[in-house]
Amino acid sequence: MIIRRFKKEDAIEISMIIKECFLSLDMGRHSKVGINLQIENNSPDNLIARSKKINYYVAEINRKLTGICGFDQNKIHTLFIDLHYHKQGIGSKLLLRIIKEAKNKGITKLTTWSTMYAYPFYVKYGFHRLKEIKLPEGKEEIILIEMEKKLE
Repeated sequence: MIIRRFKKEDAIEISMIIKECFLSLDMGRHSKVGINLQIENNSPDNLIARSKKINYYVAEINRKLTGICGFDQNKIHTLFIDLHYHKQGIGSKLLLRIIKEAKNKGITKLTTWSTMYAYPFYVKYGFHRLKEIKLPEGKEEIILIEMEKKLE
């Protein structure tokens, strides 16, 4: 497996990985409307546009993209792993690379908005809970957990 910088040619494949995750995993009570909004927000064109501000990295195994994660000033964004590659250490390798790159840029802490699904993963890597964030989505709210890790 290699971890490398995101390229615009990666956008279609990565967008499909994110779409499958939203359609298949219970990441936090998203409504159908909310899931469709998340899928649109992570369209190939939107990923390419965001990559101008967010330092995205992808995981690749035998020329197949298996995951993505990125960071900007001090926030982690868009950690998704292909469903067929869950529990194989890809998310860990991506997150550790993000932490290393952030440290190299002089960033002293990283935050993220975690889903309930990803919360134990972030705790495992030293992130701690700051607060719950409730985002209205249709008739229900989506609950995210704002988390932080100080970089040493």
